[in-house]
Amino acid sequence: MKKHVLKTILPVLLLVTAVFIIGSGCGDGGFSSWWYEDADGDGFGIYESRIQDEIQPQGYVNNTDDCDDTNAAIYPGATEVPDNAIDEDCNGLFAITFYKDTDNDGFGDSAAGTAFEVNLGDSAPEGFSANNGDCDDSNDMINPLVDEIVGNDIDDNCDGLVDEYEIYLDEDGDGYGSTQFSAADGVHNSLDCNDNDAEVHPYTQEIWDNGIDDDCDGVIDELI
Repeated sequence: MKKHVLKTILPVLLLVTAVFIIGSGCGDGGFSSWWYEDADGDGFGIYESRIQDEIQPQGYVNNTDDCDDTNAAIYPGATEVPDNAIDEDCNGLFAITFYKDTDNDGFGDSAAGTAFEVNLGDSAPEGFSANNGDCDDSNDMINPLVDEIVGNDIDDNCDGLVDEYEIYLDEDGDGYGSTQFSAADGVHNSLDCNDNDAEVHPYTQEIWDNGIDDDCDGVIDELI
């Protein structure tokens, strides 16, 4: 029996051991793990820059969760900064400020802004507006599109003037007038920056990256 063990089992064990040793030295070169560069030192790496080693190299981590490895303020779980077109927490969404529209007139309260994580270009959540143009969010008859009523001592159209009555041409019919006076039909504001395009006027939602000042605030492609 002893001779049988020595002649049969022992050689098999030696062969298995040799195969294991040789096999572990081939294929991946004996390296046990992939490590991913964390260039900005925020604890999160990127897949595009990786090496294989038995121990963790300095400046490398074991995850590929970073979406910008050049900025230590951008990583999963980071605090989102509203209205800067940057996805700080790497979830594919952006923090945008929308304003409470209690009276549902399409104009928000500048004192009631809330940041929501949305896709760029998304409409305002229900009950909110992308603009903060209302001067009385408890009354839907007071907002920038309302005709000024003379003699009621109220700034009906939120232009900072009470009981003024001037009529301006509104060529594109968007409710916002040019600076040209109208003798008859028109609107009670002169806020439009392009009276030939009904999609361009104050308080509309700015369309990201279209090269147009959609909301007539003098700034192109800002988020709010």
